[in-house]
Amino acid sequence: MRTRLTAAVLASVTVAAPLAAPGDVPPYCAVATPGAAVEIVRPAKGEPPLDDVNWFARPVPNAAGRRLVAVASHDLNYLYDLTTGTRVRIPDKSDAVATPDGRYITVPSHYTKANTIAFYDAAALITRLDAGQDAADVAPAYEHRHDDVFDVYYQSVGIVSSTGSASDGTTVYRMMFSGSTKPAMPGFRLVDYTFVRKAGALTVTATTPMRLCPQITRDLATPFISKDGRYVAAHDDGKPGQAASLKIFEILGTDPAAQASTCAERVDFGFAAGKADFSADGSQLVFHISKHDYLTPFVSGGLKSPAITDVVLVDLVKNASGAITGAGRMTRLTTSDSEGVGHYFPAFFPDGKVFYLANLVPKESTQPKRFELRVVDPSAARRMQSVFAAPARRDAADAIGELWRQTCAPALTQFRPQEAAWAFTSLSAAQCRQLVEDRWLPATDARKAALIAACEAQ
Repeated sequence: MRTRLTAAVLASVTVAAPLAAPGDVPPYCAVATPGAAVEIVRPAKGEPPLDDVNWFARPVPNAAGRRLVAVASHDLNYLYDLTTGTRVRIPDKSDAVATPDGRYITVPSHYTKANTIAFYDAAALITRLDAGQDAADVAPAYEHRHDDVFDVYYQSVGIVSSTGSASDGTTVYRMMFSGSTKPAMPGFRLVDYTFVRKAGALTVTATTPMRLCPQITRDLATPFISKDGRYVAAHDDGKPGQAASLKIFEILGTDPAAQASTCAERVDFGFAAGKADFSADGSQLVFHISKHDYLTPFVSGGLKSPAITDVVLVDLVKNASGAITGAGRMTRLTTSDSEGVGHYFPAFFPDGKVFYLANLVPKESTQPKRFELRVVDPSAARRMQSVFAAPARRDAADAIGELWRQTCAPALTQFRPQEAAWAFTSLSAAQCRQLVEDRWLPATDARKAALIAACEAQ
């Protein structure tokens, strides 16, 4: 009978004493994320610190290719130029999200004074940013009011279709809301907005709000829509006999008259994750993973121990017609090993660079809070096959990850299901092999060879 290489099995195995000299860190304990090149960090040294971030921040596409993001701090929205370090106030309190074409910055009704969905002209806000002027008084270019989106939050936007130009053309934006206080949960709603500009004049028509994908049933699943408005990535809560998992659903049709949409599951990643974002071309998905509890990161103002979050990117598989059919290789873009510290809420810039928040001080700490906004180039990051794709690979990753925790970070809260396997993904093949060779005892254990093979298969 085959013995599964799980963390439970590992607990019964003797772990060798450290081989490094006193004060030295064994090479396999210095985990990293090879190839993920951090290009920008703000605030930079000497700039005013960022001591609070509410919920999340999102990139703002623009013709100049500047690294602009919308971020909320102390319940106020800001437009932040990560290229120059300049930031100014913009309207409302949180959840400022740009449309994929960069023409508008939207805010959901939960954070606007009039409980409307607000679309602000992004160019007007950027003009104020460039002048170093407060933009909080800029009026919306369009506001949408409806009982079914009266108090909604955490929106995302895709473009269903676009013809003509910004000054004389038609664009259909699909906006999805992943939570609400009114209507009652589950509050997922979908609205299509048709923006028509003729000779500079704007008219907007909104569909009746529709329920999103009946398969997605819990608000904190935080679904997020693709840039073409065709797909939704969402965390599917675990059910009896079924573990929680990140999934991709395709929106097959919408029916405003029935206030409904129909969807089909296309990808099951086999692990829990959240706050996913699609790349501009839909070829990649980036998200954060969480140690301790999937829901703990969903707080304002940082992480509480023992939560740890990190950013992962997965290549998506498409068929000849461009439809998403599966998941390919993955890469871990960040590695954190201190509880209450992490990297989260990642999102793509149009050119494929990834933006994320870095929380440097646990929320409950008495030390001054510190956040950083970072941009990373993932193109050279090491890719590997998913450790969750096959039971044998998952078992080996679990065992090696737990071996690493016991060896290098015994003070960390014990791993829960799936968490040990993520620790494995931060090890290089050489680190992994040395860890198993040095620390897995007894040396004659038949399982050792299988673990070393798993290291080499990275």
